[in-house]
Amino acid sequence: MEGPSRAALAAARATLDALTAVPPGGGTAAGRATGPDAGRIAAELRAVADLLGGDLTLRRAFADSSVPAGAREDLADRLFSARLGEATLTVVKSAVAHRWKRPLDLRLGLIELSVEALLVDADTAGALDEVEDELFRFGRILDHNPELSLALTDPAAPAPAKEALVERLLTGKAHPVTVRLAKQAVADREFGDLSRRIEQFSRIAAARRDRVVAVVRTAVPLDAGQLTRLRAALSRYFGREIQVQTDLDPAVLGGVVVRVGDEVVDGSVLRRLTAARQALAR
Repeated sequence: MEGPSRAALAAARATLDALTAVPPGGGTAAGRATGPDAGRIAAELRAVADLLGGDLTLRRAFADSSVPAGAREDLADRLFSARLGEATLTVVKSAVAHRWKRPLDLRLGLIELSVEALLVDADTAGALDEVEDELFRFGRILDHNPELSLALTDPAAPAPAKEALVERLLTGKAHPVTVRLAKQAVADREFGDLSRRIEQFSRIAAARRDRVVAVVRTAVPLDAGQLTRLRAALSRYFGREIQVQTDLDPAVLGGVVVRVGDEVVDGSVLRRLTAARQALAR
């Protein structure tokens, strides 16, 4: 998304955050009973996004910056007040009140907000770390299983069949929010590569705690002490809290390869052997 759309998404996200603020350490049962149902908000935001995906005229009407913001909010009120919960309607009205560079960006923004709402649901239940880790693991499974990745991304395969496959793979083995997010990722063809979309969800989950995700590739598993020391060292280096996700890769041979966003720190034996071979070849 470009400037205006990013700003519109940020404003709508702030509205969602204000409505669904989670106390430090996660919510209580009483808080979940009285606060907005983030899971319902997520489902309703996705439903609105899907509606806009199939109705170009409506999408353009909501994103038409030549129409006063109040008029666009009134349109949302007339169309959705009887179909959406109050909290969801507030988020939708916030989204349509701002300027989007393209009508498509509004739909994509609502999808992103539905992801945020699902992660709020996990956070409220005290399961955000669990969901974040499960998303990462599912992404690695896809990376190492091309046949499964193809089955979930094949444009010729019906969407319900792909969602049913996700259900069979994850239900009972992962948190319900993880299952919902994985199914959403399969449906989000506009966002490109499936494993990257899953990884993006994991990064969004980390960002909810103002953390950065470091993907650490090692040939052998790291023990708890090694993970703690590595997390502390990376946090000092990057100047903010780092969440470490580990990925076993025998090709590393020894040492570690750390990726934080676009930055890669390669301390593997493989890199040193490659460098030595290059030096000998000169």
